[in-house]
Amino acid sequence: MQTHIKAAVKYMKDIHAQDTTGHDIAHVKRVHHLAQTIAKSYPNANHYVIEMAALLHDTVDDKLVDPDLAYQILNTFLDDLNVTTTHQEGIRYIIQHMSFRQTKQVGKLQTIEAQIVQDADRLDALGAIGIARTFQFAGHFKEPMWTGEATKESLSHHAVDLDQLSPSAIKHFYEKLLLLKDLMNTPEAKEIATQRHQFLEQFLVQFFDEWEVSDL
Repeated sequence: MQTHIKAAVKYMKDIHAQDTTGHDIAHVKRVHHLAQTIAKSYPNANHYVIEMAALLHDTVDDKLVDPDLAYQILNTFLDDLNVTTTHQEGIRYIIQHMSFRQTKQVGKLQTIEAQIVQDADRLDALGAIGIARTFQFAGHFKEPMWTGEATKESLSHHAVDLDQLSPSAIKHFYEKLLLLKDLMNTPEAKEIATQRHQFLEQFLVQFFDEWEVSDL
């Protein structure tokens, strides 16, 4: 099993080495660490599947790669390692369904392994790192930090149709990041998310205080 883990680390590093979107090697390392930390409370979970999925989860992200080609390459990689069919199915189930968009369609994930890896990934979208990654992602795709199209109060009170706002880093806080705390699966992740969520809210207060100046 450790041979497989080491191979997955190398596979992941080769793919993410040049990433500038916030889905880099450091992100995957944090998700892997968080998943392992949460998994300690679940001795009956398949820790091998958790580790492999955590390491490989962004190698097929359709925001970053051609997913059809990426899955072909991933399947060949797993086959060449002689990963069992059952384990491959468990790994693929996680990485195919754990994203924020996918969960909106399929609902709560059905295995504890999937729930743990999903929680770990979502935790890395919160707190100081989550803020930094959000602006990094927006900058990579040439989106502004904010457009000034709404006030913090209107955003906080859901008085704005987010779909009508232009893409920006701050919009992403309201359409995703601020929702994650209440979407955590495990008690362990919920505890970490609560603190990191508070940091997001504090940041937004400071951001809008600095942003809102008189029009020229």
